[in-house]
Amino acid sequence: MKNMRLSFKGSLLTGGVLLGLIVLLGLLAPWVAPHDPLNVDLQKRLEPPSREYPFGTDHLGRDVLSRLIYGIRTSVLIACAITAATLCISLPIGLLIGYVRGRVDQLVMRVIDGVLAFPDIILTVAIVGTLGPGFVNMTLAIIAVRWAGYVRYIRTLVQKACQEDYVRYARLSGNSHVRILRRYVLPQVLPQLFVYAVWDIGRVVLMVAGLSFLGLGVQPPKPEWGVMLHDATSYFQVAPHVMIFPGLAIMLFVLACQLLGDRFSDKGAAE
Repeated sequence: MKNMRLSFKGSLLTGGVLLGLIVLLGLLAPWVAPHDPLNVDLQKRLEPPSREYPFGTDHLGRDVLSRLIYGIRTSVLIACAITAATLCISLPIGLLIGYVRGRVDQLVMRVIDGVLAFPDIILTVAIVGTLGPGFVNMTLAIIAVRWAGYVRYIRTLVQKACQEDYVRYARLSGNSHVRILRRYVLPQVLPQLFVYAVWDIGRVVLMVAGLSFLGLGVQPPKPEWGVMLHDATSYFQVAPHVMIFPGLAIMLFVLACQLLGDRFSDKGAAE
């Protein structure tokens, strides 16, 4: 038991510190980035890592480290905004169908089953391909795909909370449905939903990077991790650093989200 607690605390600390450092770097980008991420210097293109450019330069002579740091703002901010918007849409729907049930629940669940029948990235690419590439269309497409999973998860949490004795007692006591949801159900749902959202932000960052890599999301010259990978594909053999470092940034951020989400989930299950 003691070893399990140490493992939990260690993973939680690692994920929290890693995620905190990444977010802090993004917030302090104007002060910690050594160069302008958009500054082009063709005389210094594809330089290897050095003292002046710790992560080297890309095909336009732009500092890779500075673009990575500013890319935190783009990638993580977009992922957080998409997750927040998805929550705002999914929470009332999930609360409604999980609490009321009946025909409305069955109808919404059939729609959700239809959305979840397709791999999320394929469906997102299809939507963006129809609407056209760009930041706004990418955001709308990801929300249109991600809301279904959130609604199903919230519905499950609500139905589980409604089985508790205190919720049944609140119903028998004549409390209104709104009061029951606000006072008794939501406090049970929100902590677990927060954990799910933290875990899902990592997946959204992957989706944003993937769509930008395909040219369907964020467009150059905006510093974003997927855009950096896209720009680096033609130069990987002669300058591998231009692809390795953006890939590592994505991996570390997703790992941090996974560590936090998994450990909080394990703790909740144990309790």
